[in-house]
Amino acid sequence: MKKLLFFLLISSQLFGQKINFNGTLLDFETKEPVVYANISFLKTSLGISSLENGTFNLEIDEKLLQEKVHVSCLNYKDTIFLAKDIYNKVLYLKPKRFQLDEIVLSRKIDRELIIDKYKRKDIKGTFGGRQSSPWIVTKYFPYKKEYENISYLKEITVYFGSIFAREKSKFRVRLFKINNSTGFPSEDIISQEIIATSKKINGKVIIDVSKFDIEFPKDGFFVGLERIHIPYNFYEYKYTIQGSKKKHIAKAVAPSFGSVYTKDTTFHFSKGKWRKFYFPTKMYKGNQIEPAISLKLTN
Repeated sequence: MKKLLFFLLISSQLFGQKINFNGTLLDFETKEPVVYANISFLKTSLGISSLENGTFNLEIDEKLLQEKVHVSCLNYKDTIFLAKDIYNKVLYLKPKRFQLDEIVLSRKIDRELIIDKYKRKDIKGTFGGRQSSPWIVTKYFPYKKEYENISYLKEITVYFGSIFAREKSKFRVRLFKINNSTGFPSEDIISQEIIATSKKINGKVIIDVSKFDIEFPKDGFFVGLERIHIPYNFYEYKYTIQGSKKKHIAKAVAPSFGSVYTKDTTFHFSKGKWRKFYFPTKMYKGNQIEPAISLKLTN
């Protein structure tokens, strides 16, 4: 009995005590819930998103309360806290101030142009995700002379991978300016939320963004895909390791974004900063991969 108690004591010291890391995010000015914000631990890949009522809940080791947490959401200033300072508390986020551009009230549309239209055979892989690891993956669209007279963004088409597809999911689309010094994504182009919902995965989702009157930036821009880590998007699947018959269960978050070959650099946002996305090129015939995203422009 003494040996058992000693083993349990040592085990608890080695593995740490599990707790529910929870709290609530509210707008500093309106006191309304901040929905679908990502809360990420900087030194690990752990994270979660806030729900429709602004609450979040993630099981962690108690020792992680001493680590820093990054809170990120469109329209709000990125902030970093010690986990213990927001544990089981209400956190008020300060909204950003945007300078609104002049809005074109009406335009006659008689021309359209599609950029990077894909077929199913073009999809070479997927950007999958674990339930506890929030991140954003991007694709850069450079400006071309041919867009000069047909430069307004009408639709964004996001293609999905076929592996472990879900019938329904929600995700956020972000549009980022380019930092001309670093080449990395910088601030958001628009302050409005673009939440896409797929009721049934049929290979792609077409998102109408014409109401935002976005003109193609002369420096180009990034389209970012951000998963929302809420129970609505969570699912499990079984898999086996090569050479073994044992089935394992993985916890994933939908959707799985389709990927295509590229020679360009792909950037992703995780652990509070932008990073270059690297993937073993030998798996993709010497290529890197980027999200399969198409644009439709109008005049």
